[in-house]
Amino acid sequence: MKKNTRQSRIDPSLFANIRAPLLILDPLWQEQFRNRKTERITFLETKIKDLMKENARLKETEQTLVKKKRECLNQIRMLSADIHEHKNQDAIKDIELFKTAVYDINSELDALGRQSDKLPADLEDANRELLAETVSVIYFSMRDSQARLKIISPEIERLRSEIQRLVTEQVECEEEAARTYQLLHKMIGRDIVNVLDTQFTND
Repeated sequence: MKKNTRQSRIDPSLFANIRAPLLILDPLWQEQFRNRKTERITFLETKIKDLMKENARLKETEQTLVKKKRECLNQIRMLSADIHEHKNQDAIKDIELFKTAVYDINSELDALGRQSDKLPADLEDANRELLAETVSVIYFSMRDSQARLKIISPEIERLRSEIQRLVTEQVECEEEAARTYQLLHKMIGRDIVNVLDTQFTND
């Protein structure tokens, strides 16, 4: 099968059955992509952060509403007791106000619940897209490296052979020079050799 060498982005649907942890929380991912984020990675990272903030905001709002609802229900119980024990008719109006407040809070909690139910799927989708972009960057970078390696490996071998040949030649030259100096010193003496070296030093 012929490979598509022009492909540069992997389809996120390839990872549909993978439950990957949130990449932006992974220290290794952060380290690897500190200086190599594409525009899409930056976009998706921001999107995931926004979804996480929204999730935290919804939970905080839900906790606040639950607390307010609890307070309203406590007030209703106390006012109901006040009506039965002291026949306090004014408390009836207050109870109705608190009942309305509870109804409104329940409506808000329902709306929050619908948003909260949708958030995990949105977060998972965004993380899957980030996973696809991440794999695209590192996989095709690896493929480029492999292709480059096929080019430079023979060159490295050629240079290694050339270096080995030059080292051998270097050793031969050094040995020949040492033998020649030894012979010259024996034939004409160190002083004459020094004169020759001084006279022909720039040749």
